[in-house]
Amino acid sequence: MRKVLALIVCLISVVVAYANDGAFYASGTHLIPVTETDIRVQKEVLTLNRVNDRIEVTVYYEFFNPVGEKEVLVGFEAREPDVYFNKESVRAFPNHPYMRNFKVVMNGEPLNYEVAHVSRYDENWKYISNPQYYVDGMIQSASVEELDLEDWLNEVEGFEEAVSHPLYVYHFNARFRPGLNIIQHTYEYDMSYSYNGELPEFIYVLTAANRWANNGIDDFTLYINMGEHTSFNISPTFFNSAQDWEILGKGKDVKAASYMQRDSIRFHMQQGSIRFHKDQFHPDGNIYISQDYSKSHFYYKSPYHDFKYNAAGVMDAIKDRYLPSLEIKQKKEDSYYNEFTPDQRRILKNLPFAYRGYIFNSKELQDFYESTSWYIPNPDYKPDMQQLPEEEQNWVEFWK
Repeated sequence: MRKVLALIVCLISVVVAYANDGAFYASGTHLIPVTETDIRVQKEVLTLNRVNDRIEVTVYYEFFNPVGEKEVLVGFEAREPDVYFNKESVRAFPNHPYMRNFKVVMNGEPLNYEVAHVSRYDENWKYISNPQYYVDGMIQSASVEELDLEDWLNEVEGFEEAVSHPLYVYHFNARFRPGLNIIQHTYEYDMSYSYNGELPEFIYVLTAANRWANNGIDDFTLYINMGEHTSFNISPTFFNSAQDWEILGKGKDVKAASYMQRDSIRFHMQQGSIRFHKDQFHPDGNIYISQDYSKSHFYYKSPYHDFKYNAAGVMDAIKDRYLPSLEIKQKKEDSYYNEFTPDQRRILKNLPFAYRGYIFNSKELQDFYESTSWYIPNPDYKPDMQQLPEEEQNWVEFWK
C-alpha cells in the first residue's frame, strides 16, 4: 500500500482506547476548512439529542467571510469504528456504517458531498494516528485494493476478522459569499459502548473549531438532551464546573464522579436538557458524555456472560442514578425475584412514580427516595398507571 503525502491542513482526530469488551462506533466533530481560509465562525449552536441508542446531531453555523466570494474545501472526519469486520467491509459500507442522514445545507441550498476512505496503516501494517491524505490540492481516497487486509490476515494464524474499516472523510466544496453565510449540518450516529454494552457514551470533537480564522467560535451554545429520567456524566474538559451549565427543565447536578479515569460532573434529568454558552470560545478539550448503564441492572445476558446483580447492588445503584431501562426480562417465579425483600420490592415497584417526583405518604418510601441523588419532589404530580409507558406499567405489575 502506498503512503499518502503530507497534509496541508491536518484534520482533527480522536484516539480512544477500549478494552476487548468495548466497541467504538463513531464520534461527532466540528466542520473544518481543509484549505487555508480567513473565514471565521461567528456563531454556532450545537444540539445533541439522544433517541434510544443513537445521537442526533444538529449544528447551526454562522460564518463570516471578510473578503469576496470564495470556495473552500470543507471536511468532516468520521473516525473508523473500533469493531471487527471482514475485509469486504469497505465494499459493503461506502459511507460510515454507524453514521446516517448526513446533510449539509448552505445558505438554504443542499450541498453534495463525497466520502474518501483513508487507511490507518502503511505498507508494513504500522498504525498511523494522523493519516496524510490531502495531496496536490485534492483529498486522496484509497482504493478497496489498498485497504484490502487479505495478505495481512494470511499472516495471522486463526484470526478470521480484523479492523478493516478506514477513516471516513466526508468533504464538500462550500462557496462563501461576502459577509454572513449560514450552514446547517445534521447527522446521527450510534452510541459507543464499553464493558459488555453497559456503558454507553459518545464523543464530539470541539477542538476542530480552532482551525478557522478566529481560532474558535465567537458565540457558542451547546444543548444536550439525553432523554427523560436519565443520569449522565460529562468530563470537564472544555468547562470548569457544573456552574457553567444551565438546566432547562427539571434536573440537578451532583459532585464530580470518576469515570474512565476522568473526573466528571453527573447530571440527573427528570426531563429537559442542559445548556452551555460561552463567548469567544476557544475549546481546549472535547465533549465526553457517558451513561452508567444501558441495559437493565437486574438481568443481563451476552454471548460471553450470564450473570445477575445481587439485591444490595441494585439498591445501591438506584440511590446513585436513574435506571435508564426498566425492562422486565424474568418472571416472578424466577429465584432472582425472591432475592429482594418485600420492602425492597415495594421501593422498586414505585420507581416510575418517584422518577416523576411523586411525594409519598409512606415515610419509609419518602425517606428512601430523598436519600437518592436524583429525586426531585413535584407536588403537582398525580400518579396514573395509564399515563406510564408500557415498559413502566409492566415494571409496576412485576414488582407488586
